[in-house]
Amino acid sequence: MLRLGCWPVRKDNQRTNVNVGGDLLTTSKVLVFSDRMDASSLITAVEQLMGPITDMYSQQVKARSEPIKPQLVMIRQYETAVYGFRDQRLPGEVKGVSALLVESLDAFEAGRVLEAGRFVMQAVEQFEVAGKESVVTITEEQAAKLGQFRSALFKMINPGHEISPQDIAKKRTAAQSQW
Repeated sequence: MLRLGCWPVRKDNQRTNVNVGGDLLTTSKVLVFSDRMDASSLITAVEQLMGPITDMYSQQVKARSEPIKPQLVMIRQYETAVYGFRDQRLPGEVKGVSALLVESLDAFEAGRVLEAGRFVMQAVEQFEVAGKESVVTITEEQAAKLGQFRSALFKMINPGHEISPQDIAKKRTAAQSQW
């Protein structure tokens, strides 16, 4: 019976496996992982959250009603995305992002879609700050994607720019009548 031993990693990142007699058996590269997290996992999570958030937002706008609780399937999809991100090994400075996503889940389950969107937007912003402080790595492409999420969420939360032409005409007439 041959027993395999593993010698320490050499300077050239090669690992050498030898049998008990000292004969060389295999040599393989060792993967060296960075300690810094990048934005890919947050982007994946937010992509998965945007669907349910925008769907529920559309339903509430069409119904012009109080919060509508999402279907169980949507809640499970949302939970999967949030807990998938939360269950990673996160740097201490990014744990707040995870907490914000969990808060968004609570709001989403209750049908408070705008509040859920606000928490997700805050999570994206906090992650971007961590990138600026070099706690996490954010590539230009990832920064652009995070910016798109932030912009879409901001527009949903602050729909002030969506004033209809009729409303503008009414406000103009009302303002002119006060002169």
